[in-house]
Amino acid sequence: MSQGKYILVDGTFVPSAEYRITIPESKALHFSEKFRAIRSVIPFFNETLELLRLKLLYYNQVFPEFTADNGSGLKRQLERTLTKNKHFMGAIITLTFRFSGPKVHYTIQSEKTEPVGYELNEKGMYIEIISPIQKSVSSLSSLSLGSEIYWNIASCHIKESTADELLIVNTSNCIVEAPESNTYLIKGKSVKGASSDDGAYTDITKPRMLEIFNRLNLNYIEDQITETDLRGAEELLIVNSIKGIRWVIGFEDKRYFNQTIRKINEQFNLMIS
Repeated sequence: MSQGKYILVDGTFVPSAEYRITIPESKALHFSEKFRAIRSVIPFFNETLELLRLKLLYYNQVFPEFTADNGSGLKRQLERTLTKNKHFMGAIITLTFRFSGPKVHYTIQSEKTEPVGYELNEKGMYIEIISPIQKSVSSLSSLSLGSEIYWNIASCHIKESTADELLIVNTSNCIVEAPESNTYLIKGKSVKGASSDDGAYTDITKPRMLEIFNRLNLNYIEDQITETDLRGAEELLIVNSIKGIRWVIGFEDKRYFNQTIRKINEQFNLMIS
């Protein structure tokens, strides 16, 4: 991926190489949200906008410049950033809010992606379960606000692993998610996912995925996912709004197919075009 040469800082473009934050800014409360841009389309924009409103509410903050009028101001600034960085095809845009005193500050930066759109990985991923940490259930565990610490720890452990992705478990030792993603197991005509009641993160793609399962006459259930379930599954996919659908090929000595996943991926792309 290629980082854009400019960052939009409170409405003004600053060269990325010159952008700095002050010590007070580094200590300020902040959160980030990512958008995927595919040519002139920003998939899941409305869903991400609702998530931004919710997070601002949790932080007891408002930013009507972006949240009012169906996010028209936000979309305009995202498009400005893409144009300034000449990211006209595929890109990931990161919006960051910082709360410094009574004022809300924001930055928007973009980076070019290949491929341009959502493409199913032809080379399957290998997964492992991360065991040193267990994610607890809380009022924030279904959001990135309550999940990022676990994702960050997983990213430190993946460096020493031969796997492509690590699965996170809860305090009952049941699998709840992959970092920033939902995990779905397929067996026959049934799809199994983890529940937010068990501490699972809920990606904004989930309603879309449930609609796809229904279209394909797949029966979706939510229940605790154990290592035994992993071994009994025929297919396994990991999904989020930034990378789309990713096919898992292996867990230890277990191997997975991708016949149903290919059909799901086709529907996924149809629904965001």
